[in-house]
Amino acid sequence: MLARTAARPLAFVLAALAAFLGFLASSAPTREEPRTGEAILKEYDGLKPPAFHLDRRDDRAYVESYEAEARKFRARLSGLIDELLKVDPRNERLPKLIVARWGGRDMRDDPDALGKLDKQIAEAVEKTGNVGLRIEGAYVKAGIAARAARAAGDDQAFARAAEAFADVVPKGDERAGGLLYAAYRVVEEPAVRSRLESRIFKDHPDVAARVEAARRRRDAVGKPFDLEFEDAVSGKTIRMADLKGKVVVIDFWATWCGPCIAEMPRMKKLHAEFKDKGVEFIGVSSDAPEEEGKGLTRLKTFVVKHEIGWPQYYQGEGLAFSRGWGVDTIPSVFVVDAEGKIFSTEARGKLETMIPELLAKSGG
Repeated sequence: MLARTAARPLAFVLAALAAFLGFLASSAPTREEPRTGEAILKEYDGLKPPAFHLDRRDDRAYVESYEAEARKFRARLSGLIDELLKVDPRNERLPKLIVARWGGRDMRDDPDALGKLDKQIAEAVEKTGNVGLRIEGAYVKAGIAARAARAAGDDQAFARAAEAFADVVPKGDERAGGLLYAAYRVVEEPAVRSRLESRIFKDHPDVAARVEAARRRRDAVGKPFDLEFEDAVSGKTIRMADLKGKVVVIDFWATWCGPCIAEMPRMKKLHAEFKDKGVEFIGVSSDAPEEEGKGLTRLKTFVVKHEIGWPQYYQGEGLAFSRGWGVDTIPSVFVVDAEGKIFSTEARGKLETMIPELLAKSGG
């Protein structure tokens, strides 16, 4: 009887102790297992950026709210890429995601971003031997350095950034060729330009034709400019020979080009101001071939709708005229003087001063 009585308090104590331990276990923070790369990528692919409504672009409060949401969205994407780099550094998608992670605003806004990028990639390469990560990281760094150099007007720093990337990638890498060519286009120092040119011809023959066109464009100032075409809207034949005595503005553009469209009101204003003073405008369209994207139809529709009052040269497939002049970015503007010779192949943003200067020289 005594043993049975003593056992009851002991059983009670044990039960209470078990309950208390259970409570502690349930209230303690649980340690989550790292997610798999597959789960991380599933979330990454499922994220959608916030939509921006153009009809509310003048609403300051709305724009600020959108920008805050956009920052949160970018931060979440960056966090997922960081997580993937940590748990699955061998993932085949990771090298390209590194570009998305560090090639965006995070890199420009964070003064320590380059150091963080180097550290992350060095650790991942050491663990996995994934050389692709090192190459993608170098590409991001080259792009950031190139943008910074261009913003500072330091063309030689731009060239060094392009060459640094070309040094770490296999010969023939298209991105290296593109960066070297972009640097070649802006660098002024003859020795640096010659070095870039030699490297492009040696390692990137696919870019050589663009270099030759850029050289033609660079050396064209002071030489005659020849062009003959049928106006895309009126069908009238336009010849540069018939325009001798006038200053001619050649605008390389396209209806799909946002910056081109943004500058069109300014171009129309200049045309209206100077068309009766000895100035002609010509548009050179880079719109798609008609059979592929209804490029000619879109060009005609846009010109008529927006009352663009100067002739349009529709190149169609190949864009041979633009490419032959080294015009691989638009908008781009040439100016031909009253003698029919090229005055500038870099006239974008300079027409307000350039046109009056040429008219004064020609007596217009």
